[in-house]
Amino acid sequence: LFRTTNGGATYNLVAKLTADDAVAGDGFGISVAIDGGTVVVGAYVKVGATFGADGAVYVFRTTDGGATYVQVAKLTASDVAASDYYLISGFSIPTPDDRFGFSVAIAGDTIVAGAYQDSEVESDSYSQASGSAYVFR
Repeated sequence: LFRTTNGGATYNLVAKLTADDAVAGDGFGISVAIDGGTVVVGAYVKVGATFGADGAVYVFRTTDGGATYVQVAKLTASDVAASDYYLISGFSIPTPDDRFGFSVAIAGDTIVAGAYQDSEVESDSYSQASGSAYVFR
């Protein structure tokens, strides 16, 4: 995070945010949003419960005017499943790669996270990578 005190002429580094459970290849920082003292960061290839790129969103807060930031939450999709599908060369391939956290937004006490590869079951077929947006409060 950078902050300016002179109208944007220069910026100074205030904090470098990292996830408490960070590992190489998480994709942490693919998306970032800020509202007041809260910063939301997406990690769209974070390995989760299905051992695929389920993704995660991390929430950081400051209580000292931005001098320090602390991770206060890790958000994940409640319905991530190894039975999600996506399309490769015309074939439906099962994958746990929802890519939750590829996009994030925050407004007040509401956080929205996008999962562009999330697939939903529609009767007897799958809607490959139809995508979803998850709302948290």
